[in-house]
Amino acid sequence: MARLPARRTLLAAVLGVSWQQRLLGHHDVAAAWRRRCFSAGSKAEDSSRVTPMLKHLVFKIKSTGPITVAEYMREVLTNPVKGYYIHHDMLGERGDFVTSPEISQIFGELIGIWYVSEWMATGKPKTLQLVELGPGRGTLTDDILRVFNQLGSLLNKCDISIHLVEVSPKLSEIQALTLTGGKIQPELDVTSPVYMKGISKAGIPIFWYRELQDVPQGTSFYLAHEFFDALPIHKFQRTEKGWREVLIDIDPEAPDQLRFVLAPSATPATENFIQVRLCLPELHQISTALLFQASCYYWLFSYFCDFQNIFI
Repeated sequence: MARLPARRTLLAAVLGVSWQQRLLGHHDVAAAWRRRCFSAGSKAEDSSRVTPMLKHLVFKIKSTGPITVAEYMREVLTNPVKGYYIHHDMLGERGDFVTSPEISQIFGELIGIWYVSEWMATGKPKTLQLVELGPGRGTLTDDILRVFNQLGSLLNKCDISIHLVEVSPKLSEIQALTLTGGKIQPELDVTSPVYMKGISKAGIPIFWYRELQDVPQGTSFYLAHEFFDALPIHKFQRTEKGWREVLIDIDPEAPDQLRFVLAPSATPATENFIQVRLCLPELHQISTALLFQASCYYWLFSYFCDFQNIFI
């Protein structure tokens, strides 16, 4: 495959900033993030640290009461005005984190080869959708498409299309630049689930969606790299009175800080997510401090359970 030397320097850049300190200081970093997300500083001199997002959350909680962890995550990550993922590029050397596709093209190319192998093993269907959830900068899909282009003689009779599920306007712009060179076309039909479309550098059609359920059904490969850990979750704690949902409220002793609290009674999430299997005898003997997080995989399997010809 063609080499992309620009990304070879990224690993050195990431590890070069005292990687030993990164490893040893992991817990300090985690603690700093908790302070950043849940407080704005209780001292008078720290009042300038009250962020617009924290102001928004405090107002919301004052208006409606404690919110779920899922609602908190949705607001912090994807709020249309202040959400973390919405208006800036957080990936790469100058961002907050780096993922494997940004370090080396080998990762995506190996997945691309595996996809071609699986496509052949399933009888070479005439149509194939490559669907990526949370495509980041579009680097992973771009690496996969490079493999498809190199193996064009095998795929020339297959109608391939790319379907990207992305809620961030900023990241979708970067994806379009990566995959199409910026040659995109906004969808003018307001009733269409597609909000943007374009053609890849190899001539493959690409479509952007905000919701997974808007992607057409068909023979598909679904790709989700470091995606599920960013989905909102509900958090539960087992108490003497049964399972209670963990909520987020304003700290009464520090009105510019948030804290975890337990719901006094059942919530819709406890009714929907706490399964019978969580009430087995052996589970009752576990410490009352046990926490349970409603996994986003419930969402994944509930979406795919009625589909056919799906490859993950």
